[in-house]
Amino acid sequence: MRGRHSPLIVALCLVLISCAGLVVESDYDPAFDFSRLKTYDWAPPPADRSIDDLTEKRLRSAVNSELQAKGYALSQDAPDFVIAMLVTTETTTAGSVGVGASVGIPVGRGTISVGGGKSEPRIKEEGTLVLDFRDAQSQSVIWKGSASAALHPSSSPEAQQDRIKRAVAELLAKFPPKK
Repeated sequence: MRGRHSPLIVALCLVLISCAGLVVESDYDPAFDFSRLKTYDWAPPPADRSIDDLTEKRLRSAVNSELQAKGYALSQDAPDFVIAMLVTTETTTAGSVGVGASVGIPVGRGTISVGGGKSEPRIKEEGTLVLDFRDAQSQSVIWKGSASAALHPSSSPEAQQDRIKRAVAELLAKFPPKK
């Protein structure tokens, strides 16, 4: 019986490990009637965008998939809301990793120790995705969500797409807001 559950437990652990460190936040206008929203479009990207075309394509694809699964339709003609996307990256140093060595030389009844060490700061790159959903008529923000996590730029394109899909799914689980 125990062996039968092992693949399920392993898969669950992999999902939890891969989502570890993801921080998702959202806010919304409680006076807005979200039930009237049916269609959306994308706002033009900012001129000083900080992401590459492939990452932007992956993010838009993941957001489109999640919204369409919720029943929203992409419409450039007359959208009910417009999505503005901002992606930022930040490099931080978090603590340090120490490496050391020592040598003990017995002399008589005592020992003489020689040691050394070196401490290296841990450098971590973190990315944040911010989605602003704006009412198409008034252009006021009706819902805002952000997801932040450590970046793994050396991951395969498939792994990056998978991480983006999971992060967007968790972020958009909070849209539309439950009042």
